[in-house]
Amino acid sequence: MNRNLYHLIFILFCCCYSAVAQTDSINWLDEVRLSDVKLKQNSEGQFVKELGDSLIRQNEPLLTTLLKFNSPFFFRENGYGMVSSVSVRGTGAAQTALVWNGININSQFTGQTDFNTINTQVFDNISLRPGGGSVVYGSGAIGGTIHLNNDFSFEEERENYLQLGYGSFDTYQANYNGSFSNEKTSLNIAISGISSENDYKYLGTDKQNENGDFYNVSLNTSLAGWLNDANILKFYSNYYQGDRGFSGTLNLPSNSKYEDRNSRNLFEWKSFLGSFTSSLKLAWIREEFKYYENRNSDNFSFGEADTGIVKYDLGYEVSSHIKLNFIADYTNINGGGSGIENAERRVGGFSGLWSHELGKLNYELSLRQELTDNYDSPLLFSAGVNFRFSENYLLRINTSRNFRIPTFNDLFWQSGGNRELDPETSLQGEIGNEIRFQNFQFNLTAYFMDIDDLIRWIPGEDGMWRPLNTSSVHNYGIESFASWFTNIGQNPIRISGNYAFTRSINQESDKQLIYTPQHKLTFSAGYEIGDLSFSLQSLYNGSIYTSSDNKYELDSYKLVNLGAGYAITKTPETRLEFRVNNLFNEKYQSLPSRIMPGRSFNTSLTIKF
Repeated sequence: MNRNLYHLIFILFCCCYSAVAQTDSINWLDEVRLSDVKLKQNSEGQFVKELGDSLIRQNEPLLTTLLKFNSPFFFRENGYGMVSSVSVRGTGAAQTALVWNGININSQFTGQTDFNTINTQVFDNISLRPGGGSVVYGSGAIGGTIHLNNDFSFEEERENYLQLGYGSFDTYQANYNGSFSNEKTSLNIAISGISSENDYKYLGTDKQNENGDFYNVSLNTSLAGWLNDANILKFYSNYYQGDRGFSGTLNLPSNSKYEDRNSRNLFEWKSFLGSFTSSLKLAWIREEFKYYENRNSDNFSFGEADTGIVKYDLGYEVSSHIKLNFIADYTNINGGGSGIENAERRVGGFSGLWSHELGKLNYELSLRQELTDNYDSPLLFSAGVNFRFSENYLLRINTSRNFRIPTFNDLFWQSGGNRELDPETSLQGEIGNEIRFQNFQFNLTAYFMDIDDLIRWIPGEDGMWRPLNTSSVHNYGIESFASWFTNIGQNPIRISGNYAFTRSINQESDKQLIYTPQHKLTFSAGYEIGDLSFSLQSLYNGSIYTSSDNKYELDSYKLVNLGAGYAITKTPETRLEFRVNNLFNEKYQSLPSRIMPGRSFNTSLTIKF
C-alpha cells in the first residue's frame, strides 16, 4: 500500500509541471488570495461565519476569549489562560477540527487543541463552520471546524499596525502586523505576545489564583509570489512558544508547569492552465510539550510529534457552472514521549468533489476514502444544496458522514493504550435558513447527528483506565447567527448575536452529556460618535451537568464587558481604548472549583502607519 501511494504522489507531482502555461487573464482571484479555498467552494448547505481582522483586534489575543463572546460554542476553562477546550453542537473538543490555512492541526496526542495556546492576533480572519467536514478536513471534523487564515493582497500596499496593552493581574500584551505587497509579491509578518501574573482573587473567598502565571508568543509569516501569469508560490509559517503554571482548584493547590513549542510550515505551488487548476501542498508540523509536576524540579514528562503532509488537488472546470476536483494526500506521523514509544501513523487519502451551479440552486457531492494500517476508515461522504427562493431567503440542506481516528494516547499509551480501537463515526443532517433584508442578516439551523463508537477512557476490573468504543450519542438542536448594521444620523451602530440550544444524549443512559449547556446566548453592540466609540459584549451560559447521572451541576452565569475608545490622531492613526471585563463582578465557573476572574480592566494603545 505504501509503495503504491509513493508512486501516486510522484505521478501527481509530475502533473504539476504540465500545468505551467501562460493565460490571457486570471479569473481565479479567490483561489489566489485565499489560503483555504475549499472553505469557500465546498460549504454548500452549511453556514460559514467569518470574524474579520477588526473584530479580532478588538479582543484579547487568546482564541478562547474571542470565540466565547462571538460564537454559540461553549468553552470549558481551568481558569484564565489555563487549559481550554471547546464544545461545538454538544460534541467534545476532540470532535472539533482546528484548521490552519487549510491544514488540520489538532494534536496527534490528544486529538484536540487547547484554545488558550492559539494567539489570534497573527491571523487575518478566523472562520467558523458548524457541522461535519471530514471529507475535506479529516479526523475530528464532526461537531464543526474552526479556521485560522492568512490571506494575500496583490496591490501596492505598505501598512504597519502596532498595539500595546496593559491590564489587571499584571497582564501585558504587544502585537505587530506588517503588510507589504505589489502586483507580483505579497508579504505579511505578524508577532504577538501576552504575559500575566494571573493572580486574581477568587470571588466569595479569601483565596486567590496561585501558580496561574503564563506567557506566550506567536510569530507568523506568509509570503506569495507570481512566477509568471500562470504559476504562484505561497509559503506560510507559524511558531508558537508558551510557558504557564497550572493553577490548582479552589481546595487543591498546584505547583506544576507546562511548556509548549509548536511550529507549522506550509508550501503551496498553484498553477492555472485553461480549465485546469493544479495545487501541490507540502506541510511540516512539529508539536512538543513538557510537563513539570513540580516547576522547581528538573524532572518532567514530555511528548513530541512530527507530521509531514503531501497533498495534491487537481481541479477541472467542466463548464462555467460545473467544477470537479480530485485530491490525493499522504500523511506521515512519528511521535513519542513519556508513556508512548514508537508511535507511527501513515495515512493515504483519496477524495472526489463535484460542485454544480444551476441558477437559484447550487449543490455539491463529495467522497473520501482513507487507507492506513492503524484503523479501518469508513467511506466518508458529504452532500449539500443551497436554493435561493428570492434575494431575501436562502434554504440550505446538508448531510454527511464524518469520523475521528484514535489518537496516539488512545492507541499507544503504555499504561493502557488499545490498538484495536475503531474510529468514531457520525451520520448527520442539517437544515438552514438565511434571511436578508438590507443591513439585517439572520441564519437559523436545525441539526441532528448520530455518533457511534464514541471513544471513552473507562476503568477495567484491574483498576487501570483504558480507551474503549463504548457509546452511541445523539446530538440535536438549533443554532442561530444574527447581525444588523445601520446609522443613527451620521453615526454607525452594529449589533450581532448568537444563540444555541443543544441536546447531547448518551443512548445508554438517556442522560445529557456532562459539560454541555442546553442554552448559550451572546450579544454584541458597537456605536461610534465622531472620534469616540463604544462596545458592549455579553453572554449567557446555561447550567451544565458535571456527573454522568446528571445529579450534580454548575449554575448558569451571565457576563458583560464594556469598552470605550478614542481616536487621538489621524496621521498616524492613533487610538486609545479602555475595557471593563465582567462588569458586574459575576462569580462563575465552567469546571468545578475552577473559579474564573471577577471584574478586571485593560487598556491598549494602537498605532497604524
